[in-house]
Amino acid sequence: MFFALDVAFLLSMAGMPFVVDSLGQAFIDVLPGWISIPLIEALHEWAKILLVVGLVALFLIDGGATGLLAASRRRTVAVVGVGLLPWVAAFVLARIFSPQRIEPVTSLIDAAVGAAAFLAALAFILPSALDRSTDTGAASPARRRALLGTAAVAAGIAIVSLPLSRIAAVGSGGLGDVAMAARRLRTRANIPAPDPAVDALPGITPRITANENHYTVDTTLVKPRVLVDEWRLDIKGLVQAPFSLTYDQLLDLEAVEQIHTLECISNYVGGDLISTALWTGVPLRDLLDRAQIKPGAYDVVFTSVDGYTDSIPIAKAMEDRTLVAYLMNGKTVPQDHGYPARMLVPNIYGMKNVKWIRSIEVVNYDFIGYWQQQGWSDSANVNTNARIDLPGRSVRWTGDAITVAGIAFAGARGISKVELSSDGGKSWGLATLEVPMGPLSWRRWSYAWTPSGAGPAKLIVRATDGTGNTETPVARSPYPDGSTGYDSIDVTVQRV
Repeated sequence: MFFALDVAFLLSMAGMPFVVDSLGQAFIDVLPGWISIPLIEALHEWAKILLVVGLVALFLIDGGATGLLAASRRRTVAVVGVGLLPWVAAFVLARIFSPQRIEPVTSLIDAAVGAAAFLAALAFILPSALDRSTDTGAASPARRRALLGTAAVAAGIAIVSLPLSRIAAVGSGGLGDVAMAARRLRTRANIPAPDPAVDALPGITPRITANENHYTVDTTLVKPRVLVDEWRLDIKGLVQAPFSLTYDQLLDLEAVEQIHTLECISNYVGGDLISTALWTGVPLRDLLDRAQIKPGAYDVVFTSVDGYTDSIPIAKAMEDRTLVAYLMNGKTVPQDHGYPARMLVPNIYGMKNVKWIRSIEVVNYDFIGYWQQQGWSDSANVNTNARIDLPGRSVRWTGDAITVAGIAFAGARGISKVELSSDGGKSWGLATLEVPMGPLSWRRWSYAWTPSGAGPAKLIVRATDGTGNTETPVARSPYPDGSTGYDSIDVTVQRV
């Protein structure tokens, strides 16, 4: 079974959904919110990892059970049935519960090849297992033929399905992260130079996050693999002139650059589910103006190619910094981040910045999206927050000031002040702020802290946004409106 999973995984590298991921996606989509939300709260990014590990374990358990049945008096049909069970279940359940996320033909091919590899491998090792049992030795030729015959049928299904699949096209279609410049750039981002002193601090967060380091949180185990020659962006709904754009037509429109920080609503205080990139895209307002919105418009609904949905109010959609983005740090948006295009909406958490965007629809009602159906915030406004990046837990102190530094973010409201306390919040010292890269970006800060002496100390940070409101000290978990509270670290000062 381990060998068969290896074969299926290697095949998935050609663009097919891995059979374990297909089964896992079905589990994700069928779980009700009252189960999935506590799991996400408790496990964070480990939720998906543990799901995959658990499903792999189920495959291996099934392999062990099939092997025991094959080396026993059990009927051959039971052996074949148990052996096929996880492969068939992965395909069928994905078709039932995740039809928009899992491409049917390629998932069938991966499951069929995996099943064929498992049964064929079992057939070849079966005689050596049966040699240890005189009771079943006589049945080994027929059982082996049955296993090989079923494996051949499974392999035949995979071969017959190949011409119907999009595997060849997917493999050659490109998945983003390719260097490219905007064809018609209306506005270029004017990014101020970084503070060299802040950049030189060991452990400080880079001002701009590299594509490969940008956080990702998805509802899917299988990332959509979009072919740009087939992709269309539909602008429709309550509009006078609905239209569709090809990828090439989207690139031909006037674009703007902007520095934009994205944060996940499930990010805990001091967490790392926050990143900043230079994005290039077309203002959504331009597309909606072209479509001519009818009176009565209330929400704009975004639908991903995998069926994920969310929405924003029409007023938010018409803001000039709401973009359909297709470049990320000078490269086509990588697959993990929404290739070929995604939404960027200022001042709200990442879940409403829909990736792999397929349609934009104007509606006359309050649309309830995927996460809102699970009880998460609909407005999803970013909470003001600050994070301590350095120093570490143990500091060697020579008597000079120790640099404390990190980032602060408040969405489109900006950051006006960051303060640090080393006495449990009784007094606060003002940190130095780096010049912001833009109105939608985080801001790095630094503070020269002189300890009162060697020993343990607790450092607490708080931020004030551009409207003068300081973040709340009340600690709150992310569900349903995003986490709040002060970030803090315990430091042990060692006098040198």
